[in-house]
Amino acid sequence: LRSTFSSLLTSYWLKMDAQFIQKSPVIFEDTFVVREKDKAGKKFDIVSRYECRSDLYEMDAVIDINTDLFPLEKGQKFLLAFAWTLNKDNTAFSNKYDETFPTISSTPSLMNEYDYVMHGKVFKYKDIQKGGQNLVELYVSFGGLLMQLSGSPDKLESIEVDSNLFLLLKALK
Repeated sequence: LRSTFSSLLTSYWLKMDAQFIQKSPVIFEDTFVVREKDKAGKKFDIVSRYECRSDLYEMDAVIDINTDLFPLEKGQKFLLAFAWTLNKDNTAFSNKYDETFPTISSTPSLMNEYDYVMHGKVFKYKDIQKGGQNLVELYVSFGGLLMQLSGSPDKLESIEVDSNLFLLLKALK
């Protein structure tokens, strides 16, 4: 009984440490392919809504992207990542505007590794059933540009409602 209690306690503390001590600022990353572009018609001149599917985790994403800054075409692959901070050293990102970031900042930034970055807030997290599987839908607003990500709860469990996060995209060839 004592060894069972000890192993449960150790397991609990390891889980708690993993939640509070991130080894990397990136909390999710996968490669997606564009399946549809503006399926319901084009609503805005410089924004398109893309329907995508991931390779590794088999997730579905619907995402609004500024096409002047990051144009994608049907069949194109891109890397999608979520990060809780842009600082590579894993330090918290300031919640205050800094006009010098990242030009003068000496802190290495994830922005240098991606083509398109947005800051947003998770506003909805919903459990769903699809094809007999338990899935989640995660909804994020990036200042009016929206994203819905559907997939396994295991891969998205570290993201909670009202979490601020960064979306990072990189075009793949």
